Amino acid sequence: MRIAVSTTNGGLEDKVSEVFGRAVSFTIVDVENGEIKNVEVVRNDYAVRGGGAGIAVSQFLADKGVEVVLTGNVGPNALSVLNSAGIKVYRAGGMKVREAVEKFLKGELEQILVPGDPKFGRHRRSV
Repeated sequence: MRIAVSTTNGGLEDKVSEVFGRAVSFTIVDVENGEIKNVEVVRNDYAVRGGGAGIAVSQFLADKGVEVVLTGNVGPNALSVLNSAGIKVYRAGGMKVREAVEKFLKGELEQILVPGDPKFGRHRRSV
């Protein structure tokens, strides 16, 4: 199973980012038989886009064979692309990556079925 976790610096000891499309990096964790077998950190080059970052990074992760995303918040467009690709999304914001992966494997994380408001990009709302 391939799990992508939105992160700031990347790695198992980094914290899960509260944002998805604008996360600085993704830590991709390969799990076999309940054990972490491989960890890859990829920079999110889509984070600096004016708009559509969530859509672009969702497609990028789908192309990398990701099956699960762990993050804090995901916008409506990104969630739609992830759902269309068969990728399930779970809430894990603020946890360390290793802890989030372990909780996911134990079935202890909440699946995100309803998107949050977009936080950045051209559809950003004033507060």
